Amino acid sequence: MINRERLYAIKELNVRGTLDKMSDRQLGMYMDSVNSFIDRFPAQAQKLQDAIDDEAPSNVLSGMFVPICDTLTRLHATGLVKEYRPKFDVLTSVATPDHDALEALIENFIQSVSTLSIDIQMAIAAPAAPARPQHAPAQAAGAPSTPSGAKQIYSRDSRKILAVDNAVMYLNTLKKLLESSPYELHTTTSCAEALEYVSKNNPSLLLLDIEMPEMDGYELARRMKQAGCKAPIIFITANSARQYVDRAIEVGAEGLLMKPLRSNQLLDKIREFI
Repeated sequence: MINRERLYAIKELNVRGTLDKMSDRQLGMYMDSVNSFIDRFPAQAQKLQDAIDDEAPSNVLSGMFVPICDTLTRLHATGLVKEYRPKFDVLTSVATPDHDALEALIENFIQSVSTLSIDIQMAIAAPAAPARPQHAPAQAAGAPSTPSGAKQIYSRDSRKILAVDNAVMYLNTLKKLLESSPYELHTTTSCAEALEYVSKNNPSLLLLDIEMPEMDGYELARRMKQAGCKAPIIFITANSARQYVDRAIEVGAEGLLMKPLRSNQLLDKIREFI
C-alpha cells in the first residue's frame, strides 16, 4: 500500500493532489511505471556511468540520458528533469563537450535519481515515519528569547548519533559534514564495538553501512534491536536496487542514504528523526 503522505514529502515529486484525482486504473498504471523504474534504473545508471567513463560521444550519452528523463517526467519527478536536462543539453550541444563537467553532471544525476528511487521504495513499502520531535529547550522565566539568526543551543543528551562503517574515509566524511551541527557523533569501524556502545549508551539515531566484513548492516541492526536499542536506523549504501531496500525495511530501517553523502541530504534525513 502506498504511504501517500510519505510520497508527497519527496520534494523531487509533484504528485500531491495528482494521485487523488486518479482512477483505480490510472493509479495502477502509475504504480506499474514506478515499479518498472525501480527495477530498471540500477542497470541504466551503470550503463550511463560506464559510457561516461569510456568518454562516449554525445549522441550515445543522449540515447541513455534522455529516456531516463522521459521516465522521470511520467512519474511526475519534474524537479529533477528541470534541474538536469537543460544543463545536459548545454554541455552536449558543442562539438567538443567538456568531459569533466559532463562526468560530474552525470554522476550527480545518477546519485539524485538513485536517492529518489530509494525514497519512493520507502514510501510504497515502509510504514509511516514517526513524527519529527521538537527540540527547542524550555526557556527559563525571564530569560531573553533567542535572537533571530542566532545559532540554537540544543541538549547534547538527546542528540547522540552512532555511525558504523568499515571505511574510515566515510566516517571522516560524516564527521566533517556534521562538525558544525548540534549532533554528538560517535563513529566506529567495529560492529562489536558498536554493539557494546548501544549497550551502555542511548543513541538517538543509528547510521549503518550495509556491506561490512565483520557482519553486514542488516545483521548488526537485528542484534541492536535484540539488545533493546530503539533508535531509528538509517542505512548508508551505494546501491539503490530493490533487494537492498526491501531488506532494510525488513529489519526495521526508517531510511537509506546514498553514497557519496551530501550534507543537505544527510542533515534533512537526520532532522526527520531527532
